[in-house]
Amino acid sequence: MFLSKKVRLNRLMKNGRCLDVAIDHGVCNEPSFMVGLEDVQSVVNTLVDARPDAIQMNYGQSDLLQTLPGENRPALVMRVDMGNPYNKERHRAMWAVMQNETDPILPALRMDAACIVVNLFMLPDEPDLFRQCVKNISKLGNDCEKYGMPLMIEPLVMQPNSARGGYLVDGDTEKVTTLVRLAREMGADIIKADPTDNPDDFHHV
Repeated sequence: MFLSKKVRLNRLMKNGRCLDVAIDHGVCNEPSFMVGLEDVQSVVNTLVDARPDAIQMNYGQSDLLQTLPGENRPALVMRVDMGNPYNKERHRAMWAVMQNETDPILPALRMDAACIVVNLFMLPDEPDLFRQCVKNISKLGNDCEKYGMPLMIEPLVMQPNSARGGYLVDGDTEKVTTLVRLAREMGADIIKADPTDNPDDFHHV
C-alpha cells in the first residue's frame, strides 16, 4: 500500500474504528432526503463540535468543512458518484455516474480528502445499473492506486422500488455478504455496508 494511503487512513481510523457521518444526500436528487440538511454550514458546525472521525460530503459541500480553522476537525470522506436509485419513483433508465468522468480523484485531492466513496448498487432486474457501478469502481481503483487515495465502496442491496417506494435496503445476509465480497475483490480499502435483517448474522459479512 502506498505510504500516502496509510497516512490518509490514519486520519480516518481511530484504534481500528471510524465514525463517518454522511451528509452527502444532495446528489440523490430526492427531496425527502434533505430534511434537516437545508443549512449545510450549520450542520457541519454541529458535527465538528460533536467530533466524529469523518464527515462524508460532496465536492460542492467540502469547502464548508475544509476551510474551518483548527487541527481537530473531522476527516473528509468525499462522494465521487451520483445516481437515481434512491428516488421514490422508479425511472425508465437507472444510472450511476461519476461526478467527474475525466479525473474523478482530482476533486478529492484538491480538497485534501482522506478517502473517497462510491456506490455498488444491486437492484432487482437492473443489470445495466450494476454494470455501470462495476465500471466506475474499476476506473476509481486504478486512479486510487495511482494517487494513493483510499477507496471506500458502499455495497447496496436494495429491494424493488415497488416494495415501498424509494430507498429500501434488502438485508438478506447472503446477498449482502456476496456483494461485500465483490467490493473487497474489486479493491476496496474500506467497506460501508448496510446491516443484515438479523444483526446476529452480520458476523458473516
